[in-house]
Amino acid sequence: METATSKKGIYHQITKLLDRIRMRPKGDANDTEDTTFDNGDGKVFNIQNPFKIPGYLINKVEDLEVLIRAFEFSKGMRWALLLLFVEVKRRAAQVFCRAPSPTKRFSPEPLAAENETAQDSESDPVSLEGAPFSLLGSDGTERYFTIKHLIYKAKCTAGQGSTVFLVDCGGEDDEKWAPKGKQFVVKFSFPSKTHPSEAEFVIRARELASNGQEWALQHLPFIRDCVTIPFGPDAVQRRHSRFSTICKEYHERCTLHITIFEPLCSLDELKTPEEAAQVFYDILQVHCWLYTEAKILHRDLSMGNITFRRVGGKVYGVLNDLDLSSFLPLRDEPSSQWRTGTKPYMAYDLLTKDWREGPLYRHDLESLFYIMLILCCHYDSPDKALPFKDWPYHKWFTSGDATVATDKGVFLVWNQSAFPLQSHFERFRKWLDDIYRCFSVGYMQRQLRRRGDPLKDAEQQTLLGNVTYEKMNEIMHSFDGEQLEKRRLGFGQH
Repeated sequence: METATSKKGIYHQITKLLDRIRMRPKGDANDTEDTTFDNGDGKVFNIQNPFKIPGYLINKVEDLEVLIRAFEFSKGMRWALLLLFVEVKRRAAQVFCRAPSPTKRFSPEPLAAENETAQDSESDPVSLEGAPFSLLGSDGTERYFTIKHLIYKAKCTAGQGSTVFLVDCGGEDDEKWAPKGKQFVVKFSFPSKTHPSEAEFVIRARELASNGQEWALQHLPFIRDCVTIPFGPDAVQRRHSRFSTICKEYHERCTLHITIFEPLCSLDELKTPEEAAQVFYDILQVHCWLYTEAKILHRDLSMGNITFRRVGGKVYGVLNDLDLSSFLPLRDEPSSQWRTGTKPYMAYDLLTKDWREGPLYRHDLESLFYIMLILCCHYDSPDKALPFKDWPYHKWFTSGDATVATDKGVFLVWNQSAFPLQSHFERFRKWLDDIYRCFSVGYMQRQLRRRGDPLKDAEQQTLLGNVTYEKMNEIMHSFDGEQLEKRRLGFGQH
């Protein structure tokens, strides 16, 4: 599968950089400005100071910045490993400040930049709208698609984040698979090779739901196909893995997953506060079901992956984006691997360096609270965000982990002021006040207990009984005096 582009590719740009870093016979390595390293085979690496290399910062490719990193070589390293010290960063827009709503993730609507200047336009990625591509499906059939527009693009190192497109199904009609012109969402992601794929989580959950718990099917994503493409022996990921082995550093090898989903509605398509309340209550119910029945912990709640279906005039909240989820019981893994999530919505514990207990289900419930709080305080309506400078919690989007952790720690224990809700969402105040009280009391009680006996696992799991599915249900089962639809029979009962 090829991606058409009018610009030369990343490897061409990196090669231009590496051409300026010379490997010469040892006898010729006498440049006093350069540093030389013996690699044990009669050759010497001769590395120029990157800041003395003209054009060391290359930003002429529209969606790429290529930066020289500090070069460090150990004896025995080979020339090919030089590539590992070139950091490639995509200049993808940060959703929270570039789009009218950060809620669009798996919605068929495009991310449109707000107040975009000419300079912004020039630095945006090359448009792929209208670009055709084909994909050999898991059944061995080649299928053709046309990109409608970009939905989401992660801001991260190339080859690590997800990119999501809305596409039209092309080629001949295939009624068993999809008629020509049917729209899908296609997600390109690079999960760890050792981590279960998103499709595995969704398939397991849907199979379980199909056996007597069909209500849950309406609240789970539907995957039409998923293809896994391993990287070849000469791919950058393989070379990075070999380098990490030499340096005795932790490194997870990745694979490319191409997953085809049905389109869903995003939060900015909600029409009324009542619809928003039902969607959030649905998310609570399906999250509990995934945790207690399917043995799946989501671990990555954010505004972008809370979506919904509209069926027969009703809304059904869908918990999407399970690629960072974990099967239970959780396996032992480095803390860097379970500190997942989007910073503004991450639980306080997971932002602190001292936390050693791993992810807990109450962390996802804390994320759900932040999602509702931010929607109600940062938006005039679901599809109209306030100017970024007016966001009460904008520092959670722009500060580092330690700063956000400190800010949330103070917020959770010492916040005395009323939440600055926008008028459209004023009726969520009781929910937010009551949920906040659960977390605030729980964190304060935990702080007092830490001075005495350590918390038991069950106490840590629920902040000494203050944050549970049952307590959340007591708060969220009704909205402004009206009962919401309970999807799961017996949910919230002790």
